[in-house]
Amino acid sequence: MDIKELLYNEIDNVGKNHIRILLSNNVYNSKTIIDSLFNKCSVLLNKDNLFEDEFALFAEALLHFVLTMSMIPAERKINVGGIDIDILVPNSKNLKDNNDKAIIIHFHKYKKENMEETINNLSKIQKKLNNIWVVSSNNININLSVNTFIVSPLLHADKYNNGFTYPFSDILIKIDEFLKNINYSGLKII
Repeated sequence: MDIKELLYNEIDNVGKNHIRILLSNNVYNSKTIIDSLFNKCSVLLNKDNLFEDEFALFAEALLHFVLTMSMIPAERKINVGGIDIDILVPNSKNLKDNNDKAIIIHFHKYKKENMEETINNLSKIQKKLNNIWVVSSNNININLSVNTFIVSPLLHADKYNNGFTYPFSDILIKIDEFLKNINYSGLKII
């Protein structure tokens, strides 16, 4: 069974409607939901045998799901100016009109990926480095100030000691905070 299939089986066990209600009641519930689904799936997949890349693939599928359930606006798998974007929040119009009002989320899925090159490419369309977010299975060492969300069952919140590194389970909360800070008035429930 592949990672996405396993994830959606666990989502069905919990109940999509139950998850939607929890997210609409309070965005902070997303932390528990993400941690719970990740931990259950990690155990079922035998986390000791997972490749780091698989954690990022899992995180991408999980973020797509929670964004949909929480009705947070996002564009997925798009190309802007010849540059591929995994997730753009809230939309490409905001990115074009005002970089301060858009986040690019990139999933570091391949060990051989040159992250500095990737960040440099993304910064051609998102000038504000703080609005480029990277999801990775390890704490990548790049010399740029981008927010990094670490997805790994081996790391805990106390391991994040700088202002740019967070546990992956915080990502929906941070997205919601960002949308509130830019006074986004489009469709969203939470």
